[in-house]
Amino acid sequence: MIFFTNVGRGLTSTSANHIANLAKEMIRNTETSLEEMTFYSTHVALIGGDKPNMLNRGVGNEEVAEVIPKLHKIADAKSLIAWLREAIKAKERLMNEVKNLTLQEYADIEGIKLREQPVLGAILTEDEYFAGKPIGERCRYYELETLAATIGKAIHPDGVFADARKELQTKATKPHTVEGTGRDTLIYTYTSTVDESVVEDVYFRLQKQYREAQAQLNSMKHECQKAIEESSVDAKSRYTQEMADWTNERKLIEARKSEYVEKKLKDINDLRIIVPESLSEIYSVVSDLGKA
Repeated sequence: MIFFTNVGRGLTSTSANHIANLAKEMIRNTETSLEEMTFYSTHVALIGGDKPNMLNRGVGNEEVAEVIPKLHKIADAKSLIAWLREAIKAKERLMNEVKNLTLQEYADIEGIKLREQPVLGAILTEDEYFAGKPIGERCRYYELETLAATIGKAIHPDGVFADARKELQTKATKPHTVEGTGRDTLIYTYTSTVDESVVEDVYFRLQKQYREAQAQLNSMKHECQKAIEESSVDAKSRYTQEMADWTNERKLIEARKSEYVEKKLKDINDLRIIVPESLSEIYSVVSDLGKA
């Protein structure tokens, strides 16, 4: 801010850039005059000619004495350029800082505490559901699960009881089998050791027990799934409302930030670049060049 003032006279960035360009041109002209300076004159003549012709006139004592003020003038002009260029860059930095201001930086400036973005709350899991049940109900669930699995494994196709029942039915219709030929022929006879009706009775009783266990198990699983879905709906409903509140709050803060940035940019744009007292003389010289 040492470059600027918001009261009194000063230069805009455009004016400062114009003055710097004038000073640069003045330096170029002055440096050219110094580069072309010689301390001797050059004449040329033809042999036998009457009068030599001057090719170059050397400077006089007064022009030599002017070297010191000219060099100081160049140095002063370069100092003025450096000051103005740095002031222009400083103003651009100030404007870029404001333009790139983040919401968090704005909140820090204004003392606003930004809320963290809401996250979806935890949804009930199957383990958590049964962990919350009385020990008896939880144990009953595991009992039904193992009972249905054990009975189902026995009576389903390829199950031990299902296969034995099927084999009994096959041997009842084909009680004999023959192997070999001639005198080596073997005749196998299959005789039931159980009443087929008993096997059927046990099989259908197991079917019934399996269905009852599975039905009770499915009922408990349904209640669990229902509780999980209710938990999910509740969590998502809360999350949706929290996100809506959070989004609206952010939009309001963003709007206030935009207003703040716009005002700050105007304030920075209104700043004028000051010319230090030590550069006022060279500034006047350069300014007069522009007027001329």
